[in-house]
Amino acid sequence: MKKRPYLPIVLASVLLPQFAHGQAFDISTFDGTVAGPWSALNSTTLMVPKVSNGSIKLDSTISSAEYGGFTGVTVTPGVNAWILDFPGDRIWGNPNDSSFTYYLAHDDDYLYVGVDAKDDVVNTDDPNAAFWKDDAIEIIIDALNDRLDNNTDSSKDAFGGHSYVNFEGRFSGWDDTANAKVGQSWSSGVDWTYGANGNVFGFGKAAAGGWKMEVRFKKNMFENPVAGNKLRNGYIMGFNIGMDDDDKKGLGTNGDKTRSQDLEIQYFWANRQRYKDLNAAYLDTLTAADKAAQVWRTDPDNHGLFIDSTGRLSHGGTGEIIFGYDTDKLTSGKILYLCANADLSGTDDSSVVALLRAAGYTVKPFTASGPAGGDDMRAAAVGQDLIMISESLGSGSVLEPIGEPVIQKFIYRDTNIPIISWEAFMWDNAEWTSHPEDFSNEFSFFGNTGRTEDTQPDDLKLAFDSLYIKKPTHPIATGLTGKVKVYNPPYSLNYGKPTADADVIASVRENGEFPCLFVYEKGDKLVDGSVCPNKRIGLFTGQVASLTANWNPEIRWFTEAGKTLLLNTVKYAVGSAVVAEPVKIVAARIASGLRVTFTGTLQSADSVTGPWTDVAGAKSPADVAFAGAGKFYRSK
Repeated sequence: MKKRPYLPIVLASVLLPQFAHGQAFDISTFDGTVAGPWSALNSTTLMVPKVSNGSIKLDSTISSAEYGGFTGVTVTPGVNAWILDFPGDRIWGNPNDSSFTYYLAHDDDYLYVGVDAKDDVVNTDDPNAAFWKDDAIEIIIDALNDRLDNNTDSSKDAFGGHSYVNFEGRFSGWDDTANAKVGQSWSSGVDWTYGANGNVFGFGKAAAGGWKMEVRFKKNMFENPVAGNKLRNGYIMGFNIGMDDDDKKGLGTNGDKTRSQDLEIQYFWANRQRYKDLNAAYLDTLTAADKAAQVWRTDPDNHGLFIDSTGRLSHGGTGEIIFGYDTDKLTSGKILYLCANADLSGTDDSSVVALLRAAGYTVKPFTASGPAGGDDMRAAAVGQDLIMISESLGSGSVLEPIGEPVIQKFIYRDTNIPIISWEAFMWDNAEWTSHPEDFSNEFSFFGNTGRTEDTQPDDLKLAFDSLYIKKPTHPIATGLTGKVKVYNPPYSLNYGKPTADADVIASVRENGEFPCLFVYEKGDKLVDGSVCPNKRIGLFTGQVASLTANWNPEIRWFTEAGKTLLLNTVKYAVGSAVVAEPVKIVAARIASGLRVTFTGTLQSADSVTGPWTDVAGAKSPADVAFAGAGKFYRSK
């Protein structure tokens, strides 16, 4: 049922077949302006596990187990690396000449990076500030994930920036002789030091077939006290890592002077597309409203998406890492994650999955393939604790034809597993929301805010950054009340009109109209009168809205409250949320009728089988007069 506008394709894939098929790869032919694995969201988004304090020893012995189960990421020219077009006589032979696998982890105090490099000639012979000419890694940190088009060599980032660490673990921003900082391209706002007891420290050495090195960074180097960012519990930060290779052919002390530079090749894990000239100076010229509307997205002539060599050192070119949760905040459960592509390509599914994994869930991405693949989808759900339906898929891919005349029905309509969906355009076919008889898209019933369609109320044709909590006692809300900001900047909210059986946790309008977060419990009645076999939850997370936000959602726009609502919804669905005090109802006879004492929400019905409706304005205790036909009451 979803109708999506056609969007510019900004993430394409470039094929690098030469090395993959066993042929030598000529790095001089690499086009550094094209998209590829280095710019794709799914291959440049990672979850960083949380490990016990002190469990990682900087001894150049690197393993996945030591790094909290992190699966090492291998970066290879000719396969998935972005390659710099310098020097002119750059050269690379094969992965044994230069390639690397890196590992990430964090504890309460440090971010750790471990590197296992293949290198046929290991060398360092330049001063610290020129380690880019030697065998070294390069690190770029966008601490606040602002994704600006800048150059961290000149921006002098107060927190984060650009640095090099050579294969021995020595640091580019430190003068070993003077035992002092040198330059201002790394965390210029922090009084940091290098050493075993300092903010930065590394150790590495040559190994068979290359070298191994580990380095740790004190988190305070990336935590801005004004912004209040903390590198833990789902925080998202821009990160990039690159490799420099020196094979003793250049002009350095150990070189044979047969080449123009010590550097033979420089290449990076990430170089994402970024908006041209989206920088601090440009943002200073914009009004708050223009910033909220992200006006640069609709100005391709001046702020088009592009990739170039500066991108490897820019905030906008970094990949993204999501920090794993503290042990006492971890949850568990198996999630079947239905989306457009099981490889998580194309949209921000990769970040959502990384966040879920950071919180402790085991997530199985799966391509929605209905109606033909309905049986496969049901089989994939067996043994899972939760099914999550992403907005990235088309609503028809979770439907199948039923009956005569044929009606498109939800493939999981009878599945006894909790389901969360933020694909609002399948809610009608699933009978979660009221809808026209012909199941057409009617935006006075359901949809997402910010549309151009005439059927959407005018006050919903806006971008929203907030919703209204209507049931603060529910475990999903965890005490949040009133107007709660969930996006920054504003985006689109999903909404629907569930039955009276559903718990409305939040709504678009303050008066409770247009629910945007609602829960059906097992046994509740849906719109067609059918009964829920398990929890069914409609989630507020919006999607492309052609009037106000003609682009896919990004999880980095979620405020902490927004992420809390998302993760609390998941915890509640799998049954690991803190259980709220059970609702209670007690009736006592009084002269005029009954006095009903209750917790939760008081509802009434003319029949014990419903339909049940909230008693408007009811507060405990409520006095009910004996008048008219009999009534039934319950608390929910």
